Amino acid sequence: MKKKFQRSVCLILTNAILIVTIGGCGGQSANPVPRYQPGDEKRSCNALYAEMKSIEDEIVVKNHKKGNRDALNVVWFITGCLIIVPFFFIDAKGSYEVEIDALKARKVALQTIFADKDCSPPQSEVDKGKELE
Repeated sequence: MKKKFQRSVCLILTNAILIVTIGGCGGQSANPVPRYQPGDEKRSCNALYAEMKSIEDEIVVKNHKKGNRDALNVVWFITGCLIIVPFFFIDAKGSYEVEIDALKARKVALQTIFADKDCSPPQSEVDKGKELE
């Protein structure tokens, strides 16, 4: 009875150490975009608008990838409780959150420059807005 208890405690401690260790190194590193890039204020209104639109699209893609990552982490955690190996595949770095926050900050910076230049959306975008009304 005492040996079974010692084995159980040893297994639990080993799993706990493994989870903590993997949590620090599992997943991809964040690669945030800088909020300001040299030459932003020299860009044309259309270039600023186009970059803001591409940032919006990239935020949508990263949110989708983040959702997929979260679902996969749940699967890896559940199977990792049964077999230790899946714990190696858990992405615990939160890189998507960092990148999404950086993209939002970049978009705000571009919107500020866009407003300071008294820019307006391209004519085709204004026409689309009228059609929706």
